[in-house]
Amino acid sequence: MTTDAYFRKEPLDNLPAVGRQFRALRKAAGKTQVEVASAVGMRQEALSRFESGAGNDFSAAKLLRLLRVLGHEVQFTPLVRRPTLDEVLSEVKSGTNTGPSAR
Repeated sequence: MTTDAYFRKEPLDNLPAVGRQFRALRKAAGKTQVEVASAVGMRQEALSRFESGAGNDFSAAKLLRLLRVLGHEVQFTPLVRRPTLDEVLSEVKSGTNTGPSAR
């Protein structure tokens, strides 16, 4: 199964949501909790608590190390994405732009 099948369907606005998304990434990579935890020097039990949303003391440094093991990184994206001028002009040319209420 591809990573796309595990694409985030919920906002990552709390630690339990991040843990659930990380679990999906780990499973998509075909790795066990033991493999990933040992690769970053932590206990499997701590990783299990994080993935289940029970790890309330999880550091950003640990998260970054875990993501690196799975070949991922953190990216910051705006909550609301504004269209570029090229996108608006393309929509106008194709007749699909009907103004701000269309978004």
